[in-house]
Amino acid sequence: MALWDQFKWSVRHSRRQLLESMLVVMAIALGVGVIITVLAMLLSVGGQLRGNEQAEYFRTLEIMGKAEFSRRDGAPLVRLGSETERGGWSASLEELAELQEHLPANMYVYVENHWLAETPLLPEEETDEQSMAARFYGANRIFVTGTLPAYFAFSGAALKSGNFFVDDDVRNGNRVLIIPESLAEELFGQEDPLGKAVPLSDFGSEETLDYTVIGVLAAPDEKEGAMGTYQDPRQAYAPVAGSPYVSYDQGVMEFYNVYVGLEAGADLAAATEKVEGEARLIWGDQVAVRSALLEFRESQKQLQRYALLIGILASVGLVIAVINILNLMLARVLKRTKSIGLSMALGSSRQMVFRQFMLEAFTLGMIGSILGILLSFALVEVLKKALGAFFAANMLGTRVLLGFGLGFAVSLLFGVYPAYLGSRTNPVDALRTD
Repeated sequence: MALWDQFKWSVRHSRRQLLESMLVVMAIALGVGVIITVLAMLLSVGGQLRGNEQAEYFRTLEIMGKAEFSRRDGAPLVRLGSETERGGWSASLEELAELQEHLPANMYVYVENHWLAETPLLPEEETDEQSMAARFYGANRIFVTGTLPAYFAFSGAALKSGNFFVDDDVRNGNRVLIIPESLAEELFGQEDPLGKAVPLSDFGSEETLDYTVIGVLAAPDEKEGAMGTYQDPRQAYAPVAGSPYVSYDQGVMEFYNVYVGLEAGADLAAATEKVEGEARLIWGDQVAVRSALLEFRESQKQLQRYALLIGILASVGLVIAVINILNLMLARVLKRTKSIGLSMALGSSRQMVFRQFMLEAFTLGMIGSILGILLSFALVEVLKKALGAFFAANMLGTRVLLGFGLGFAVSLLFGVYPAYLGSRTNPVDALRTD
């Protein structure tokens, strides 16, 4: 009998016992669907963690006062000192410079202060040609970040023309501006933006101040990794002293959140320990150090624990299902004892009988695997809505391979023994049975 004929024989017998076959397929589909979703989730979480470790946000340590630290719920922070104080804490420019001086060259100390500014150089009314950023911020508004020169070294920003501002611009409160190439075109068209004044007013304020453009950022594709993979077309940068929201104490600027950026590939644990030690020398026990990457790792570990628990329960369920399926297959073999004996009496070999029952098992297993793979798509959507999880959303190839691999393994588990018993049937004894 040809292989195709044996396959048709297997399908025909499965259709004759349709209810049993459907139960087998449903049990396999449910177990395979849950297991491959969990396995794909675990694999993608590991890959996501490795990829995010090099992202700018996750290479940043944040220094804050302990009062701020106490308000952060569930974040894995590195404490400096044992007691949490509720008193205010702030850092001055001089203290930031001192911290930078004592840190290695691959660590960059900076601050950020954001505000939304309006400029008459942009139209007040929205147009169809305006970017999504313009529609988000407002037709004539740009998003300004006050920062320090070290931020540009940390982010890997590249200039198309002009220069970055320097420490003197920060200390003197110079109103200078670094803008992306797209914003320069919106403001000045094809004219050279360097040296041009950009009048800015705080959102909702009538006071307007002129900022001079001294640098134009290159688009990200001109320098891989510059300012991240995305550059906000309405994002501008100015010395932090030019921010209308900077706090002063007797003429000295105060900063309540300080950031230390690490170069890609830096040892996070060693860097955190170094920053902790230097911060202790400057501010004593008033501050704490927060790592966004440690926070992210902790959240991923928690999700992995849940996924592992679900996977274990699904695996136990699949094992129980395989045992029940094995009993069904054994019962099916016993029901066909006489037909097996007749088939062998007419010339079928033991190998042929074994192959026929294995084909039947593999047919049921593969149908269950296909349904399990389809079920995994639905489970991923449920996870995305319930947990915001996108881990396995794009792992189609992985899920297909896992699904068919599990289906093959399950088919072997519940198919080999019944097929072996069927192939060992004695034709004479089988034909004597009723």
